[in-house]
Amino acid sequence: MRTLICMLCGLLLIAAIAPAGEQGAVMLDIGHQSDARGAASPDGRVNEYEFWCRYAGEVKQVIEDAGYSCLLINRGKAPADKQLRAACAAAGVVQMNKPDRGAKRYPSTHYPEHIGCGMVCADYAIDSKARCVVFLHLNSVGNKWSRKPPAGLIICNRKNGRVLAESVCNSLQKSLLKVPGGIPYADRKVKVLPRYIGSEPSAGWMNALDEAGIPAIVFEAVYVNYKQHVDYICREEGARKLARAIAAGVVDWLRQSE
Repeated sequence: MRTLICMLCGLLLIAAIAPAGEQGAVMLDIGHQSDARGAASPDGRVNEYEFWCRYAGEVKQVIEDAGYSCLLINRGKAPADKQLRAACAAAGVVQMNKPDRGAKRYPSTHYPEHIGCGMVCADYAIDSKARCVVFLHLNSVGNKWSRKPPAGLIICNRKNGRVLAESVCNSLQKSLLKVPGGIPYADRKVKVLPRYIGSEPSAGWMNALDEAGIPAIVFEAVYVNYKQHVDYICREEGARKLARAIAAGVVDWLRQSE
């Protein structure tokens, strides 16, 4: 009975907030939320939520310029900061207005056996029959500067996301790694990590999308605890180049899938 009630409440929420006309769109999810902003650089220059509030619109624009429908979503409320709020509004971010609180996790309304934080965004993508979902994050391994270049990483859902992830990796290789002044990595490449989330319940949203046959990736290939990465994305040119490289990989995948 409790599961049924959760499913009904979730469906009512999706119906209430889903705008018309986004069926079959590419979904871009701004990771984290205004009161839980995710990983931050040791010097405070960048955190993942604020970065993508500013630059996710660039990813969206490239995808739309290529002729594909694209929608930006975030599970929380609009940011209080005026500049971030304006950036989100300009990019057309759809705020789910259902932020995670503490250890709160939600079951999928479509696949209630899968539970996770931010599940409202996965359900929204499933309900909208999204072409794919790209969760925009930055990465960190601790809260102090790392002396060694990190390993680039893009996570994908196990059954459906590998080809999309490889396409984005290839785009990053061409645009950011194999160029002068590019982003350094431990082995000079970005790796794909397919995952089925069994032991980590907070990320069950990847499983729900897999069940629905929707390719999904989590971008984790830039590290906020590695100074050269932070220096790169704190420059306007570098940040926009990163956003465009991700978008180009998505567009390549869309064209190949046709």
